[in-house]
Amino acid sequence: MAKKKLIFILGAGVLVLVVLVKLIWFSSVLVGKKSHDFGLIEVTLPRTVVDHTFTLTNNSGRDLTLVDVVPDCGCTTTEAYQELIANGETLILPVQLKLKQSQVRRSVIRLVFEDGTVEVLTLRAVGRLKDPLRVSPSPIVVKKDGETSLALLGIEQFDEHTPSIPTFALPAGVELQSQKWKLKSKYKAHEQIPANWSMQLALTTERELVEGDEIIITVNDYVLHAPLVNNAKPPEELPFTKMPVH
Repeated sequence: MAKKKLIFILGAGVLVLVVLVKLIWFSSVLVGKKSHDFGLIEVTLPRTVVDHTFTLTNNSGRDLTLVDVVPDCGCTTTEAYQELIANGETLILPVQLKLKQSQVRRSVIRLVFEDGTVEVLTLRAVGRLKDPLRVSPSPIVVKKDGETSLALLGIEQFDEHTPSIPTFALPAGVELQSQKWKLKSKYKAHEQIPANWSMQLALTTERELVEGDEIIITVNDYVLHAPLVNNAKPPEELPFTKMPVH
């Protein structure tokens, strides 16, 4: 009986020791702010990129080797970072969060160390399109032979109402027919995601368009100037707007 009791005590002691070792060895090894909220960010299409730099100190009592930085989505990228973080030294980790639409964007970044330790960093931002009213393609290509060309008008709204009927100011010699608004995605208040509506536009012209020809589209208080051309330009790499955030 005494022998069994001794074995039980020894077993319990070993279990406690293992737990303590895990807590000490695999608990948080970096000290510093591990989350960042960019707040409300104005998004300019095709995308806006915001930056943040995590500054974290190795407080583990041992040197650390960072073997991988793993974001949970393609919306997050990281720049070069040092692999070896000696005890007491600081890890400087620049990160970027990409926003393409009005939505709450969250991202988790896992820091994986050589000894198996994992630290988790988080990012959050609330994107808001600078121009809720938009048209595609832009510029709108309208052939001069009278053939019908199609474009898609889009708008986002933070409510469940159908958008107002647009008004169109057209240049001479250009005709336009529009369909009704169609709901592409519903308003999600709890996720702060707006409803997205679209409307198909059909345009025709028989004249040569010149620089400065455009359609002026008005919906509620939003005004969109949509340039018109006869021929599409060769595709180019789209630039992005980079907005440093401190």
